[in-house]
Amino acid sequence: MQETLAGLQVVRFRYGPDYWEKLAYNGGIMANLKKNRLLYCMLPFFFLAELIALLRLMFGVRPTAIHAHWIVPQGIVMALAAMTVRAKPRLICTVHGSDLSALQGSLWRWLRRWVTACSDQITTVSEQLKSRLVSEGCAAGRIGVIPMGTDLRGLFVPGCGAPGKAAILFVGRLVLGKGADLLIRAMPEVIAKHPDATLLIIGGGPERDNLGRLVLQLELTQYVTFAGPIAHDELARHYRDASLLVVPSREEGFGLVVVEALGCGCPVAASDLPSLRTLLGEGQFGLLFPAGAIDKLSVAICEMLSNEAASRSMAWQGRSSMLDQYDWHEISRRYAALIALPSAMEAA
Repeated sequence: MQETLAGLQVVRFRYGPDYWEKLAYNGGIMANLKKNRLLYCMLPFFFLAELIALLRLMFGVRPTAIHAHWIVPQGIVMALAAMTVRAKPRLICTVHGSDLSALQGSLWRWLRRWVTACSDQITTVSEQLKSRLVSEGCAAGRIGVIPMGTDLRGLFVPGCGAPGKAAILFVGRLVLGKGADLLIRAMPEVIAKHPDATLLIIGGGPERDNLGRLVLQLELTQYVTFAGPIAHDELARHYRDASLLVVPSREEGFGLVVVEALGCGCPVAASDLPSLRTLLGEGQFGLLFPAGAIDKLSVAICEMLSNEAASRSMAWQGRSSMLDQYDWHEISRRYAALIALPSAMEAA
């Protein structure tokens, strides 16, 4: 099936009947596999269908470059497909984090080294991910860092109105790694000090039902609202309406929601993880708290809600930093330059 999105041609592939095509979306492949182990049976069909779809495109379109996202499975598919043609296109693979953290063991480490060796360039969305790849034996010379970007000049921009009072926001997939449960557990202490505090949770995923039960258990139904997944264009309004974005992740490859929030001038409190620490300028643009520490999380939220002027000031400083590094124009320029470079075969 083919369609056009934002002026780009999109080609989709089928890997099974409608009722079995449940691997992707709604939290991602790894989350869906944990939720329904029968889906493991679909992995060979997914992999084979993706390989066939790419081969058809390669022989039909004859691309000058292929850019795969995630080493597994897309990077593997890209490397295998490239072995079938004599004039190899430039091969680029981007690592986002889950293809490292969720896939452990000697086999996966070997596959990551193999894809790195086959690719002209590996990019990671953070320095931390690059360091992890290098520690596994991947060639450092083939790995560059290009973070994720977003529209910080047209969409994620500050608003004119005042944010809602003590309006706390969570944006992300509802999976364990994103830590929405930690934020919900912190809310009773926050409400004790800020009785007008509310929490809006935007996103969907396999943990939605568990989180709903947790809200009931803690008697927070009047304070917590689940908005579900929303259109990307609508996110900016929620950032502008919020007093604070909280990113309570247990693990994080990059943290694009931090960039989006700061772009809108929304204060941020986030887990003290390497990627989030970098985005927040070591705490210069937002408040950091130890990952997984619910008591410290509630203290950080209360501190930012009690010091609105200081919180907003940090966010505005953060916006200036985000514009210089993460605006789409800058990121697209860097990828365009990368794709334009000669391939390893041509250079030889």
